Amino acid sequence: MAVTQKEIARRAGVSCATVSRVIRDPSLVRRQLAQQVWTAMRELGVEPRDGELAEHKRNDLLVVVNDFTYSLYGGFIAGIARTAAEKGLNLVLCNSGGDLSVERASVNNACRSGYAGVIFVTAEDTTEYREMVAGITIPVVFLNRKIEGLDYDSVLLAHFETARVAVRHLLEQGHRRIAMLSTDTDSTNTRAEQAGFVDALLQGGVPYPQAQASIFYYPNTYRGGYDFVRRFEQEKLDYTALYVISSEQTVGLVLGQMQRPDSAFSRVKILALNRSPVLVRPLPGLTTMEQPVQEMGRKAVEVLLERAAAPQRERMNVQYNALLDPGVF
Repeated sequence: MAVTQKEIARRAGVSCATVSRVIRDPSLVRRQLAQQVWTAMRELGVEPRDGELAEHKRNDLLVVVNDFTYSLYGGFIAGIARTAAEKGLNLVLCNSGGDLSVERASVNNACRSGYAGVIFVTAEDTTEYREMVAGITIPVVFLNRKIEGLDYDSVLLAHFETARVAVRHLLEQGHRRIAMLSTDTDSTNTRAEQAGFVDALLQGGVPYPQAQASIFYYPNTYRGGYDFVRRFEQEKLDYTALYVISSEQTVGLVLGQMQRPDSAFSRVKILALNRSPVLVRPLPGLTTMEQPVQEMGRKAVEVLLERAAAPQRERMNVQYNALLDPGVF
């Protein structure tokens, strides 16, 4: 049975005349009312086409990322792309370069066009970002970061537990002076990692002030890791083990250690969270915890499709654990 304008109007809570205007020319209707009508049409499986109602096929998926060149994000997108193709979805990529207006334009177009949904790869936690997300009328999944206070599906690494596992492993190896190289970006992910690090040290008998002082903040870049090695040598830090949450920083550590093969830092045990295949040179003393990046991308697509099929179901917060590689990388 064909969907009528009257059904759309009833679901949207507007008049039939408003529905007719949206179908013919949405610029004639206030934005809020037009959004109500578009949402109702998507829920009923129709869309405006050439001034008429036509059956809507939801086969476009928007993926929003702020820097496609970052290796971690590329891994996520590889998993998303592979699964989207298997599910018959067309992948539309917005590589915004951190420009919120670019993301907003892509999201608005996805909502107007009735995309299957949008996956945000490591979204920003700002007031402007929250306001943009709040206006989205299609299914949303956050991948690699859940914005506090927003009730949407998410696929995340269990950052708190990952840090705890890393520190416990180092404690079991006999280390008592353990440092953490964190990024200088304040996010829910890094805060969770820092909290897990401190919690594990407290459980190991390390006093809170010492545990907190053992966290070092550097940029999430090769240079950040390299500069930490220089500081380690200059200040003669006495740590015997180091937990690193960034692959890029770890590469910088490796470069710094290669330049100082006989330095005190060369004897430090490094346990790194490897989020992407950038750690390409074997290094004695380096062990990795592998983040299942592509698997997380695959799961994000599946969660989004589940949301589209059951819009009223409870929100999902899927968490993955990093896997400790006991061998030397």
